[in-house]
Amino acid sequence: MAKKKNGNNDGLDIINITQWAIPTAILFIYVLVTLYSFSSDMKKDALYSLRQKISDYNDSLILSFNSKMEISQAVATATSQVVSRDLAAGKDVKEIMKEVVEPTVDDAIAIGAELVDASGKGVSSDGREVSYADTETLEKCLKENTIVYSAPYEQGGAWYVNLVVPVKGASGKAEYALSYQFITDVFSEIPTTSKFDGRTCYALVGSDGTVLSVAGRNILTKGENIFDSDNVVIPTSTVNRTKNNFSNRNAGYTDCTVGGEGRVMVYDPATYSGINVISFMTASYIENEAHSTYGNMENIMVRIVVAMVAFFIAILAIHLANKAVNTKHNQSLQEKAETDLLTGLLNKISTEQKVTDYLAEAGKKGQSAILFLIDIDNFKKVNDTMGHAFGDELLAGLGLGLSTLFRATDIVGRIGGDEFLVLMRNINPDEETKKREADKLLTFFRDFKVGEYVQYRCTASIGGAVFSQDGKDFEELYKAADNAMYESKRHGKNRVAYYGEVLEGPVTELGRH
Repeated sequence: MAKKKNGNNDGLDIINITQWAIPTAILFIYVLVTLYSFSSDMKKDALYSLRQKISDYNDSLILSFNSKMEISQAVATATSQVVSRDLAAGKDVKEIMKEVVEPTVDDAIAIGAELVDASGKGVSSDGREVSYADTETLEKCLKENTIVYSAPYEQGGAWYVNLVVPVKGASGKAEYALSYQFITDVFSEIPTTSKFDGRTCYALVGSDGTVLSVAGRNILTKGENIFDSDNVVIPTSTVNRTKNNFSNRNAGYTDCTVGGEGRVMVYDPATYSGINVISFMTASYIENEAHSTYGNMENIMVRIVVAMVAFFIAILAIHLANKAVNTKHNQSLQEKAETDLLTGLLNKISTEQKVTDYLAEAGKKGQSAILFLIDIDNFKKVNDTMGHAFGDELLAGLGLGLSTLFRATDIVGRIGGDEFLVLMRNINPDEETKKREADKLLTFFRDFKVGEYVQYRCTASIGGAVFSQDGKDFEELYKAADNAMYESKRHGKNRVAYYGEVLEGPVTELGRH
């Protein structure tokens, strides 16, 4: 089915290319016939074309910025749902920030995160108690129950933007806000040598005209306002129009002087936080480029013919290259979003989603499955006595071992600090199979060891539950396996217990986790 879909997409790509290729070819022929009739409008067209080229480059920077923010928004939204569930379950806020939010900061392309209540009091991703200063953004997020981007703000010489996501509390209403912090500089990918000329200045500017970031020729200063600066002078005839365009998020251009030098300011709005990307081109460069484009009529006709052929080849090459790059990029993002970086297994969110999806499908087909919850015994003691680095090495080794222990079709993920989940798909859950799989797990932990100088062996308390005998969906099945795992711990740990199974031996009463 996937191949058929790709074939259809390729057919649509050919149709789309033909739709613009034929009109473009006609347009080129028309230009060749009517070229000599152009007069005074040629220079105007050249200037417009060049400004559009600059605007397109601005758009490429904006696209990079927007793509990053969209990734961040997706990660923040998914994380807020997990945080909401953990808050409803009564988990400690600092524990939530450490186990759930902190691991997502890098995935969200952020530099930090905070979870605050309606009063602005809360905890940061590194465990610090914080007080949220932007009360207006916080109030809007909670009142309207929607994602809000803050206006850019200065801190320590750099400019930042916050992405604020509502988090539901026990009442089911938005009682908390999860805020991710980002540096607004999007110019890290600009080459040292400009694609236009070496004197171009690129700036990231707020809707009020405040310069947030500068790249290229250093003719502006962070924090200065282009509408209220002796350094930047915009003609009176265009300054109000430019301000209105900034406020209304419209693209445009205007002549200006910067440091006494004539320049053309081409600006385009980004999607988030009222930010504009501006290219300050020298007026002399604009004039020279326009003249070189339309200065010689005979050369231009030859260039158009050559350009027509190059255009088709370039567009086709770009289309194919972009398609390959985008496919690879999307696959990489998908894998990164689903993977636990320490163990290489599925992370909590993707594990729960895949199990939920499979159980829904298995229920329709009448298939069975076995779910195991694996909790490492005395893992806190390992961290306390041997160090967190050794604990991480232990978890990584377990992740590798568990991934090879089960079938490629089974779902194996890490859903907590020292807790793993395994769903054996489409398996006959008779007593012989249940015993075989339990013995396989116990043998794995009996033989497992980690450490180069000090070898450590660990045990696990394991609970098992059968779908759909012990649960009709993920939540019911998880609770059944969790109860079984609890019974395993009560009867001395280092064993496998299935839901409903009566265990023998002494019992140790434990507090529920």
